[in-house]
Amino acid sequence: KKGQKIKLKRGKSLTLKAVVSPSDATTKLTWSSSYSYVTVKDGKVTVHKNAKAGKKAKITVKTANGKSATVKVTVK
Repeated sequence: KKGQKIKLKRGKSLTLKAVVSPSDATTKLTWSSSYSYVTVKDGKVTVHKNAKAGKKAKITVKTANGKSATVKVTVK
């Protein structure tokens, strides 16, 4: 969901799924993170062991036509 918040421990990962409408649409998704110790590749969010507890990252996924969604990740 857009605007969701997640807490994730250092050294852990979680896979996010972008839902595109209509469901048969084909579009390129671009993922990004606002904090270098929380990385994202193809929806897999990883909090690195060196990340500081309490730091926050904004994970954004964008479609080729400019639509976007954001999830906030807090390091536990």
